[in-house]
Amino acid sequence: MQVTHVVLLQFKVDVSAEDKVKVASQVRALRENCLHPETKMPYIVSMKAGCDNSIEGLQNEISHGFVSVFANEQDRDYFVKEDRVHLGLVASVKGYLAKVQVVDFVDEAYA
Repeated sequence: MQVTHVVLLQFKVDVSAEDKVKVASQVRALRENCLHPETKMPYIVSMKAGCDNSIEGLQNEISHGFVSVFANEQDRDYFVKEDRVHLGLVASVKGYLAKVQVVDFVDEAYA
């Protein structure tokens, strides 16, 4: 079953708009740059990314969201725990971030 991986970012207050765009672009590029360990092909099924534009006022300072879909839990687990491209990016952008929230789910699995 596909796994949806949601990442929400709050940048530190002193991060420039240019740096926010740079970080967001690097995260977005994971879809093409992360390669499956066996097939050597991109394995993120889809990715959507953008800057918050909610009118509800419930963002709690979260400004950017990224939604990735993986074919299965094994691919998601590889991405989170082992993919060197992903892990390298995580390490390189930590200094820009005040908060990161991650939620993963399987569609229509409620318990």
